Amino acid sequence: MKIEEETTSTEVVKKEQCGCCGMSEECTVGYIRWVKERFGGIWVCGLCEEAIKDEQARLGVGVEVALRVHTMFRETANADPAIQIARSILQLLKRIMSATASSGSDSAPQPTTVTQPPSF
Repeated sequence: MKIEEETTSTEVVKKEQCGCCGMSEECTVGYIRWVKERFGGIWVCGLCEEAIKDEQARLGVGVEVALRVHTMFRETANADPAIQIARSILQLLKRIMSATASSGSDSAPQPTTVTQPPSF
């Protein structure tokens, strides 16, 4: 996806948006064309490109499959942060309740008392 275009003294530089994560980078037209040829017409940023290479090596698959795997991961990782925080708090509460139940105590753990240093 082309966002904006600049002309330098020798080459045209465009700002492209990554098809995986949405991050933008300024690149030459030749580099953009090379990346799109390599990734099936989709421009990917340098970070996603490295992640896709890692997926290829880890899974022993081609570029297309690694691109799909990485894109699916990005979609999952970009879930609503409020939901992720709520899930983390729920998991923490479950751990606390489990630890309390396994210790045989009916009451919640008591907070540690912290003494304040003397003020001068």
